[in-house]
Amino acid sequence: MKLWNGLREKRDYKAAMTFLMPNFIGFLVFTAGPVLLSLYMSFTNWSMKRTIELEWVGLRNYADLLSDGDFWFYFYNTIYFMLAIPFTVAGSLFLANLLVDEMRIKAVKTRQTMALLTAIIGFICSAFMAVMGWYDAALLVGVVFLAAFFGVLFGAVTYRTMFYVPSFASGVATIVLWVQIFNPDTGLANNLLSFFLPDGTPLPTWLTSSQNILGFIPQPAHFNNGGFGLGAREAIMIMGFWMGIGGNNMILYIASISSIPKSLYEAADIDGAGAFSKFWHITVPSVAPTTFFITIMATIAGLQGGFQFAKIMTDGGPAGMTTTLAYYIYVAGFEELKLGYASAVAWVMFVIIFLMTLVNWKYGNRRTESAT
Repeated sequence: MKLWNGLREKRDYKAAMTFLMPNFIGFLVFTAGPVLLSLYMSFTNWSMKRTIELEWVGLRNYADLLSDGDFWFYFYNTIYFMLAIPFTVAGSLFLANLLVDEMRIKAVKTRQTMALLTAIIGFICSAFMAVMGWYDAALLVGVVFLAAFFGVLFGAVTYRTMFYVPSFASGVATIVLWVQIFNPDTGLANNLLSFFLPDGTPLPTWLTSSQNILGFIPQPAHFNNGGFGLGAREAIMIMGFWMGIGGNNMILYIASISSIPKSLYEAADIDGAGAFSKFWHITVPSVAPTTFFITIMATIAGLQGGFQFAKIMTDGGPAGMTTTLAYYIYVAGFEELKLGYASAVAWVMFVIIFLMTLVNWKYGNRRTESAT
Protein backbone atom coordinates (compact mmCIF):
# COMPACT_ATOMS: atom_id res chain seq x y z
CA MET A 1 0.00 0.00 0.00
CA LYS A 2 2.81 2.41 0.89
CA LEU A 3 4.54 1.61 -2.41
CA TRP A 4 1.33 2.23 -4.34
CA ASN A 5 0.72 5.55 -2.53
CA GLY A 6 4.29 6.59 -3.24
CA LEU A 7 3.94 5.84 -6.94
CA ARG A 8 0.64 7.70 -7.10
CA GLU A 9 2.09 10.75 -5.34
CA LYS A 10 5.07 10.71 -7.69
CA ARG A 11 2.75 10.47 -10.70
CA ASP A 12 0.63 13.36 -9.37
CA TYR A 13 3.79 15.39 -8.79
CA LYS A 14 4.91 14.89 -12.39
CA ALA A 15 1.47 15.83 -13.70
CA ALA A 16 1.42 18.95 -11.54
CA MET A 17 4.89 20.00 -12.67
CA THR A 18 3.92 19.42 -16.29
CA PHE A 19 1.13 21.97 -15.96
CA LEU A 20 3.13 24.38 -13.79
CA MET A 21 6.38 24.32 -15.76
CA PRO A 22 5.30 26.62 -18.66
CA ASN A 23 4.18 29.29 -16.22
CA PHE A 24 7.31 28.83 -14.09
CA ILE A 25 9.59 29.10 -17.11
CA GLY A 26 7.71 32.22 -18.22
CA PHE A 27 8.18 33.71 -14.77
CA LEU A 28 11.92 33.02 -14.83
CA VAL A 29 12.40 34.40 -18.36
CA PHE A 30 10.09 37.42 -18.31
CA THR A 31 9.98 38.43 -14.62
CA ALA A 32 12.71 37.05 -12.36
CA GLY A 33 15.40 37.23 -15.03
CA PRO A 34 14.84 40.91 -15.97
CA VAL A 35 14.53 41.90 -12.31
CA LEU A 36 17.86 40.31 -11.41
CA LEU A 37 19.46 41.73 -14.54
CA SER A 38 18.26 45.23 -13.64
CA LEU A 39 19.77 44.83 -10.16
CA TYR A 40 23.11 43.96 -11.75
CA MET A 41 22.78 46.81 -14.26
CA SER A 42 22.23 49.33 -11.44
CA PHE A 43 25.84 48.70 -10.30
CA THR A 44 27.27 49.25 -13.78
CA ASN A 45 27.46 52.06 -16.34
CA TRP A 46 25.35 49.96 -18.73
CA SER A 47 24.45 52.10 -21.71
CA MET A 48 22.97 51.55 -25.15
CA LYS A 49 25.63 53.83 -26.61
CA ARG A 50 28.31 51.77 -28.36
CA THR A 51 31.04 54.26 -27.45
CA ILE A 52 30.71 53.46 -23.73
CA GLU A 53 32.38 50.31 -22.48
CA LEU A 54 30.62 48.32 -19.76
CA GLU A 55 32.20 48.88 -16.33
CA TRP A 56 31.36 47.96 -12.76
CA VAL A 57 30.78 51.28 -10.95
CA GLY A 58 29.45 50.02 -7.64
CA LEU A 59 27.20 52.52 -5.87
CA ARG A 60 28.03 55.46 -8.13
CA ASN A 61 24.61 55.41 -9.82
CA TYR A 62 22.91 55.58 -6.44
CA ALA A 63 25.19 58.39 -5.28
CA ASP A 64 24.48 60.34 -8.48
CA LEU A 65 20.78 59.72 -7.99
CA LEU A 66 20.77 61.19 -4.48
CA SER A 67 22.41 64.36 -5.75
CA ASP A 68 20.20 64.56 -8.84
CA GLY A 69 17.79 67.50 -8.51
CA ASP A 70 15.60 66.13 -11.28
CA PHE A 71 15.09 62.87 -9.39
CA TRP A 72 13.86 64.66 -6.28
CA PHE A 73 11.59 66.96 -8.26
CA TYR A 74 10.06 63.98 -10.09
CA PHE A 75 9.66 62.22 -6.77
CA TYR A 76 7.83 65.34 -5.55
CA ASN A 77 5.59 65.11 -8.64
CA THR A 78 4.81 61.47 -7.85
CA ILE A 79 3.79 62.32 -4.29
CA TYR A 80 1.80 65.32 -5.52
CA PHE A 81 -0.27 63.12 -7.83
CA MET A 82 -1.00 60.83 -4.88
CA LEU A 83 -2.85 63.67 -3.14
CA ALA A 84 -5.85 62.58 -5.19
CA ILE A 85 -5.94 59.11 -3.55
CA PRO A 86 -7.95 60.09 -0.41
CA PHE A 87 -10.56 61.84 -2.57
CA THR A 88 -10.74 58.86 -4.93
CA VAL A 89 -11.20 56.37 -2.08
CA ALA A 90 -13.82 58.57 -0.40
CA GLY A 91 -15.58 59.08 -3.73
CA SER A 92 -15.69 55.33 -4.35
CA LEU A 93 -17.20 54.71 -0.91
CA PHE A 94 -19.80 57.45 -1.33
CA LEU A 95 -20.71 56.22 -4.82
CA ALA A 96 -20.97 52.60 -3.68
CA ASN A 97 -23.19 53.66 -0.79
CA LEU A 98 -25.55 55.31 -3.28
CA LEU A 99 -25.61 52.37 -5.68
CA VAL A 100 -25.67 49.42 -3.27
CA ASP A 101 -29.48 49.30 -3.22
CA GLU A 102 -31.78 49.01 -6.19
CA MET A 103 -34.28 51.78 -6.82
CA ARG A 104 -37.43 51.29 -4.78
CA ILE A 105 -39.87 52.05 -7.61
CA LYS A 106 -41.48 48.64 -8.07
CA ALA A 107 -44.42 49.46 -10.38
CA VAL A 108 -43.43 49.00 -14.01
CA LYS A 109 -45.84 51.64 -15.30
CA THR A 110 -44.56 54.17 -12.77
CA ARG A 111 -40.97 53.58 -13.88
CA GLN A 112 -41.93 53.88 -17.53
CA THR A 113 -43.84 57.12 -16.92
CA MET A 114 -40.94 58.66 -14.98
CA ALA A 115 -38.46 57.56 -17.66
CA LEU A 116 -40.64 59.16 -20.37
CA LEU A 117 -40.89 62.43 -18.43
CA THR A 118 -37.13 62.41 -17.88
CA ALA A 119 -36.51 61.93 -21.61
CA ILE A 120 -38.92 64.75 -22.54
CA ILE A 121 -37.40 67.20 -20.04
CA GLY A 122 -33.86 66.31 -21.18
CA PHE A 123 -34.76 66.79 -24.83
CA ILE A 124 -36.36 70.19 -24.18
CA CYS A 125 -33.40 71.42 -22.12
CA SER A 126 -30.83 70.20 -24.66
CA ALA A 127 -32.75 71.66 -27.58
CA PHE A 128 -33.04 75.04 -25.82
CA MET A 129 -29.30 75.17 -25.11
CA ALA A 130 -28.49 74.14 -28.67
CA VAL A 131 -30.70 76.93 -30.05
CA MET A 132 -28.92 79.42 -27.76
CA GLY A 133 -25.60 78.20 -29.15
CA TRP A 134 -24.44 76.48 -25.96
CA TYR A 135 -23.49 73.29 -27.74
CA ASP A 136 -21.18 71.84 -25.08
CA ALA A 137 -23.71 72.45 -22.33
CA ALA A 138 -26.45 70.94 -24.52
CA LEU A 139 -24.34 67.82 -25.04
CA LEU A 140 -23.59 67.48 -21.33
CA VAL A 141 -27.23 67.96 -20.31
CA GLY A 142 -28.31 65.44 -22.93
CA VAL A 143 -25.91 62.83 -21.59
CA VAL A 144 -27.03 63.46 -18.00
CA PHE A 145 -30.70 63.09 -18.82
CA LEU A 146 -30.00 60.03 -20.96
CA ALA A 147 -28.28 58.43 -17.97
CA ALA A 148 -31.22 59.42 -15.78
CA PHE A 149 -33.63 57.88 -18.31
CA PHE A 150 -31.92 54.48 -18.25
CA GLY A 151 -31.42 54.72 -14.48
CA VAL A 152 -35.12 55.22 -13.83
CA LEU A 153 -36.03 52.49 -16.32
CA PHE A 154 -33.54 49.79 -15.28
CA GLY A 155 -32.42 50.80 -11.78
CA ALA A 156 -29.04 51.17 -10.10
CA VAL A 157 -27.40 48.55 -12.34
CA THR A 158 -27.36 51.19 -15.08
CA TYR A 159 -25.19 53.53 -13.03
CA ARG A 160 -22.95 50.73 -11.80
CA THR A 161 -22.26 49.80 -15.41
CA MET A 162 -21.70 53.41 -16.46
CA PHE A 163 -19.24 54.12 -13.68
CA TYR A 164 -17.39 50.83 -14.19
CA VAL A 165 -16.94 51.23 -17.97
CA PRO A 166 -13.75 53.38 -17.73
CA SER A 167 -11.95 50.64 -15.78
CA PHE A 168 -11.97 48.22 -18.72
CA ALA A 169 -12.00 50.75 -21.55
CA SER A 170 -8.74 51.30 -23.42
CA GLY A 171 -6.50 53.51 -21.34
CA VAL A 172 -4.94 55.18 -24.37
CA ALA A 173 -8.34 55.93 -25.94
CA THR A 174 -9.64 57.38 -22.68
CA ILE A 175 -6.57 59.58 -22.26
CA VAL A 176 -6.83 60.87 -25.84
CA LEU A 177 -10.48 61.73 -25.18
CA TRP A 178 -9.51 63.70 -22.08
CA VAL A 179 -6.86 65.58 -24.05
CA GLN A 180 -9.69 66.89 -26.22
CA ILE A 181 -11.79 67.72 -23.15
CA PHE A 182 -8.89 69.76 -21.74
CA ASN A 183 -8.20 71.57 -25.01
CA PRO A 184 -7.79 75.24 -23.97
CA ASP A 185 -9.65 76.59 -27.02
CA THR A 186 -12.31 74.06 -28.00
CA GLY A 187 -12.41 71.67 -25.04
CA LEU A 188 -15.53 70.86 -23.07
CA ALA A 189 -13.93 71.77 -19.69
CA ASN A 190 -13.11 75.38 -20.55
CA ASN A 191 -16.35 75.91 -22.47
CA LEU A 192 -18.33 74.89 -19.40
CA LEU A 193 -16.17 77.01 -17.09
CA SER A 194 -16.81 80.04 -19.27
CA PHE A 195 -20.48 79.98 -18.17
CA PHE A 196 -19.54 80.51 -14.51
CA LEU A 197 -16.58 82.89 -14.78
CA PRO A 198 -16.84 86.64 -15.41
CA ASP A 199 -16.07 87.86 -18.90
CA GLY A 200 -12.38 88.40 -19.46
CA THR A 201 -11.30 85.94 -16.80
CA PRO A 202 -8.42 83.85 -18.18
CA LEU A 203 -9.31 80.17 -18.44
CA PRO A 204 -6.93 77.40 -17.34
CA THR A 205 -4.55 76.11 -19.97
CA TRP A 206 -4.78 72.71 -18.28
CA LEU A 207 -2.16 70.48 -19.93
CA THR A 208 0.25 73.27 -20.84
CA SER A 209 0.32 75.19 -17.55
CA SER A 210 3.09 74.95 -14.98
CA GLN A 211 0.81 76.29 -12.26
CA ASN A 212 -0.44 74.17 -9.39
CA ILE A 213 -2.98 74.39 -6.58
CA LEU A 214 -0.73 73.49 -3.67
CA GLY A 215 2.75 74.85 -3.17
CA PHE A 216 3.46 73.49 0.29
CA ILE A 217 6.78 71.94 -0.77
CA PRO A 218 9.42 74.36 -2.15
CA GLN A 219 10.11 73.91 -5.84
CA PRO A 220 12.97 75.07 -8.06
CA ALA A 221 12.71 78.78 -8.90
CA HIS A 222 11.84 78.20 -12.56
CA PHE A 223 8.92 75.93 -11.56
CA ASN A 224 7.47 78.08 -8.78
CA ASN A 225 4.61 80.44 -9.59
CA GLY A 226 3.44 81.12 -6.06
CA GLY A 227 1.67 77.81 -5.67
CA PHE A 228 -1.84 78.58 -6.87
CA GLY A 229 -3.77 77.98 -10.08
CA LEU A 230 -4.89 75.12 -12.28
CA GLY A 231 -2.28 73.33 -14.31
CA ALA A 232 -1.23 70.13 -16.02
CA ARG A 233 -0.92 68.10 -12.83
CA GLU A 234 -4.41 69.06 -11.68
CA ALA A 235 -5.83 68.16 -15.08
CA ILE A 236 -4.37 64.65 -14.79
CA MET A 237 -5.59 64.34 -11.19
CA ILE A 238 -9.13 65.32 -12.23
CA MET A 239 -9.06 62.70 -14.97
CA GLY A 240 -7.72 60.08 -12.56
CA PHE A 241 -10.44 60.89 -10.03
CA TRP A 242 -13.19 60.42 -12.60
CA MET A 243 -11.68 57.12 -13.76
CA GLY A 244 -10.93 55.88 -10.24
CA ILE A 245 -14.13 56.36 -8.25
CA GLY A 246 -16.24 54.02 -10.37
CA GLY A 247 -13.81 51.20 -11.06
CA ASN A 248 -12.81 48.19 -9.02
CA ASN A 249 -12.89 50.21 -5.79
CA MET A 250 -16.60 50.85 -6.22
CA ILE A 251 -17.26 47.14 -6.82
CA LEU A 252 -15.27 46.18 -3.72
CA TYR A 253 -17.17 48.68 -1.60
CA ILE A 254 -20.54 47.53 -2.95
CA ALA A 255 -19.69 43.94 -2.01
CA SER A 256 -18.45 45.02 1.42
CA ILE A 257 -21.50 47.19 2.18
CA SER A 258 -23.84 44.43 1.01
CA SER A 259 -22.38 42.09 3.65
CA ILE A 260 -23.18 44.46 6.55
CA PRO A 261 -26.04 42.98 8.66
CA LYS A 262 -29.30 44.81 8.04
CA SER A 263 -30.08 44.53 11.74
CA LEU A 264 -27.50 47.25 12.48
CA TYR A 265 -29.32 49.74 10.28
CA GLU A 266 -32.69 48.67 11.68
CA ALA A 267 -31.46 49.24 15.23
CA ALA A 268 -30.14 52.67 14.19
CA ASP A 269 -33.54 53.53 12.68
CA ILE A 270 -35.22 52.62 15.96
CA ASP A 271 -32.79 54.91 17.82
CA GLY A 272 -33.67 57.73 15.41
CA ALA A 273 -30.31 57.93 13.63
CA GLY A 274 -30.22 59.87 10.38
CA ALA A 275 -28.72 58.82 7.06
CA PHE A 276 -25.36 60.49 7.73
CA SER A 277 -25.11 59.01 11.25
CA LYS A 278 -25.77 55.52 9.92
CA PHE A 279 -23.19 56.02 7.18
CA TRP A 280 -20.52 57.40 9.52
CA HIS A 281 -21.05 55.10 12.52
CA ILE A 282 -22.05 51.84 10.76
CA THR A 283 -20.95 51.80 7.13
CA VAL A 284 -17.53 53.42 7.46
CA PRO A 285 -16.27 51.22 10.37
CA SER A 286 -17.74 48.07 8.80
CA VAL A 287 -15.88 48.57 5.52
CA ALA A 288 -12.58 49.51 7.23
CA PRO A 289 -10.78 46.32 6.05
CA THR A 290 -11.82 47.07 2.46
CA THR A 291 -10.67 50.67 2.83
CA PHE A 292 -7.34 49.46 4.16
CA PHE A 293 -6.86 47.10 1.20
CA ILE A 294 -7.84 49.78 -1.33
CA THR A 295 -5.50 52.31 0.30
CA ILE A 296 -2.57 49.88 0.16
CA MET A 297 -3.17 49.08 -3.51
CA ALA A 298 -3.75 52.74 -4.41
CA THR A 299 -0.50 53.75 -2.70
CA ILE A 300 1.47 51.15 -4.62
CA ALA A 301 -0.22 52.08 -7.89
CA GLY A 302 0.34 55.79 -7.22
CA LEU A 303 4.07 55.34 -6.69
CA GLN A 304 4.34 53.20 -9.81
CA GLY A 305 1.95 55.23 -11.97
CA GLY A 306 2.06 58.28 -14.17
CA PHE A 307 3.75 56.84 -17.24
CA GLN A 308 0.70 56.59 -19.52
CA PHE A 309 -0.57 60.04 -18.69
CA ALA A 310 2.81 61.71 -19.08
CA LYS A 311 3.72 59.95 -22.31
CA ILE A 312 0.42 60.46 -24.12
CA MET A 313 -0.91 63.72 -22.68
CA THR A 314 2.06 65.94 -21.89
CA ASP A 315 5.29 64.13 -22.79
CA GLY A 316 6.39 64.87 -19.23
CA GLY A 317 5.94 68.65 -19.59
CA PRO A 318 5.52 71.46 -19.21
CA ALA A 319 8.99 71.91 -17.70
CA GLY A 320 8.85 68.42 -16.20
CA MET A 321 5.73 69.18 -14.13
CA THR A 322 4.05 65.87 -15.03
CA THR A 323 7.13 63.65 -15.06
CA THR A 324 6.90 60.98 -12.38
CA LEU A 325 9.51 58.45 -11.30
CA ALA A 326 7.99 55.83 -13.60
CA TYR A 327 8.28 58.13 -16.60
CA TYR A 328 11.76 59.26 -15.52
CA ILE A 329 12.92 55.63 -15.64
CA TYR A 330 11.70 55.45 -19.24
CA VAL A 331 13.38 58.73 -20.18
CA ALA A 332 16.69 57.81 -18.55
CA GLY A 333 16.73 54.30 -19.97
CA PHE A 334 15.29 54.59 -23.47
CA GLU A 335 15.76 58.24 -24.42
CA GLU A 336 19.04 59.07 -22.70
CA LEU A 337 20.13 55.39 -23.09
CA LYS A 338 21.51 55.22 -19.52
CA LEU A 339 20.14 51.81 -18.57
CA GLY A 340 22.38 51.47 -15.52
CA TYR A 341 21.18 54.75 -14.04
CA ALA A 342 17.55 53.97 -14.94
CA SER A 343 17.87 50.61 -13.14
CA ALA A 344 19.16 52.40 -10.04
CA VAL A 345 16.13 54.71 -10.11
CA ALA A 346 13.85 51.67 -10.46
CA TRP A 347 15.36 49.94 -7.45
CA VAL A 348 15.19 53.08 -5.33
CA MET A 349 11.52 53.35 -6.29
CA PHE A 350 11.07 49.70 -5.27
CA VAL A 351 12.59 50.41 -1.84
CA ILE A 352 10.33 53.46 -1.39
CA ILE A 353 7.23 51.46 -2.33
CA PHE A 354 8.25 48.61 -0.02
CA LEU A 355 8.87 50.90 2.95
CA MET A 356 5.66 52.87 2.47
CA THR A 357 3.70 49.63 2.17
CA LEU A 358 5.23 48.32 5.40
CA VAL A 359 4.37 51.54 7.25
CA ASN A 360 0.85 51.53 5.84
CA TRP A 361 0.42 47.87 6.75
CA LYS A 362 1.70 48.30 10.30
CA TYR A 363 -0.24 51.40 11.32
CA GLY A 364 -3.18 51.12 8.93
CA ASN A 365 -3.89 47.51 9.91
CA ARG A 366 -3.81 48.47 13.59
CA ARG A 367 -6.40 51.20 13.02
CA THR A 368 -8.50 48.83 10.95
CA GLU A 369 -8.59 46.25 13.76
CA SER A 370 -9.53 48.93 16.31
CA ALA A 371 -12.32 50.21 14.01
CA THR A 372 -13.82 46.76 13.56
